[in-house]
Amino acid sequence: MFSNTYIKTTDFPKNRDVQLFAWPVYSWEVYLSANKGRELNLFEKTILELIRVTGNRELSPTQIAEWLSLEKEMVLYILTATMQPNGWLDKNFKITEEGRKILDSETEHEMTTALVFQCALTGEWLPRIAYESSEIKPENDSRKLTFKLDRATDRKVKAYRATKQIHEVNKPGADQLNDLLGKDKEARWIANNISNERYHAPIKAEKMLLSNKEVKQSYLLLWADTSSGFKFEFIDPFALSSKAPWLNEIFDQARSVNDKLEQFSSSKFNVQEELSYQETIDLMKETARVEVLTKYPNAGQFGGLVEPLFELINGKEKLNREHSADYSLNRSLINGCGSILEIVCKTVLIANPFKRLSILPGNNLNNFDKKRELALLLKDVGKFSHSQIDSILKVQPGKIYQTARGNNSSLRSLLAAIFISMKDYPHHPLQFMTEDSLLFKQVYELSHDRDEASHGNSTRFTNEQALNYINVVDKFLENILVD
Repeated sequence: MFSNTYIKTTDFPKNRDVQLFAWPVYSWEVYLSANKGRELNLFEKTILELIRVTGNRELSPTQIAEWLSLEKEMVLYILTATMQPNGWLDKNFKITEEGRKILDSETEHEMTTALVFQCALTGEWLPRIAYESSEIKPENDSRKLTFKLDRATDRKVKAYRATKQIHEVNKPGADQLNDLLGKDKEARWIANNISNERYHAPIKAEKMLLSNKEVKQSYLLLWADTSSGFKFEFIDPFALSSKAPWLNEIFDQARSVNDKLEQFSSSKFNVQEELSYQETIDLMKETARVEVLTKYPNAGQFGGLVEPLFELINGKEKLNREHSADYSLNRSLINGCGSILEIVCKTVLIANPFKRLSILPGNNLNNFDKKRELALLLKDVGKFSHSQIDSILKVQPGKIYQTARGNNSSLRSLLAAIFISMKDYPHHPLQFMTEDSLLFKQVYELSHDRDEASHGNSTRFTNEQALNYINVVDKFLENILVD
């Protein structure tokens, strides 16, 4: 047998329509070097230096603002919202020992141990780092694995163990480790910056080194959502998002080299035994296309919209049938609602691009000033109330600039870029959002709950909440998918 070690990197999902896989991997221990604490930005460093050189002399926020030609409100915010909470200043705005240390860069390095994985079926590296993991024992380690998930309810689940055609192990080199670190940091940055809350500790490691420990053969426990009824959608085993398309790609490669995995995949969904797994997916995609276009005839105008709409239609039917709440399904549906609006907004922004990047605040400004300038731009559009402008700007200013350029984007950054650009488009296709204050409010409520549904793991969304957001999407699409 390949291994008798089973690794879990996240809590098991509670939804019912899932398939557990025991996936053969080669696991390597690595060390990551990171700085404790955080670096000072330019304003924090300047203010701390000023306070230190004045010694025992008392400086008020007004005096500091005058000395540095800054606004008093901004100085007061830096003093009370970052410097005092971090322990760099005391209650009288005097520099502390911690403040002196961070000015002198007396931060220590710390080493973190983690795991990286190579798929033993395909040889592909998983583009994530496991900072936390635990081993779990199955109730039996025979051909059919059974895991006990919940001691309180005695809930058990069977797992499919993928074996055969094990790929040769490859020791990762420095370039490979740096590539994995870069991909993992990017994924965590997106997870952290897609909303105002942090769901995962930011990783500041600058380098990753392989430990001297030998490679270990293990089974990584992976979950796939089967609620679509015709395919596996792998759930992110590192909990950085709801789904892991990169894992679906590895799964598809593995099926091509593992006949038993292909047979199992086909038998799980295939109502026509002569069809392969891929043929079943293709057949159901065509069925989905017909069903979606029957309800939303113009949905084909937006690339990638058909499949999530099909899942939403099926999900709504399930919710109307079920009396008890399937919290994982509800999270998935709310995340799907946000994805649909994101797809539409991306297409709209491409068709109606941001014409004047120069009007957006530059990187030389701090976030306080950037938001003030963005608020003026939105006010100049003449379509938004003060509370709506506050809602629009609940996104990092830098994300708005990147989105306007066509780079990294989230739903709220897309909406912000679109709303600012409306000055140049008197008949913008999202004009209806500015005319329906209730829909505007509901879309932004969805955007925040979608963050929690996608990246959080504790909120229990009710059937009513999921149905409400499906109805919000319906209302949004009624306005955008017009002839």
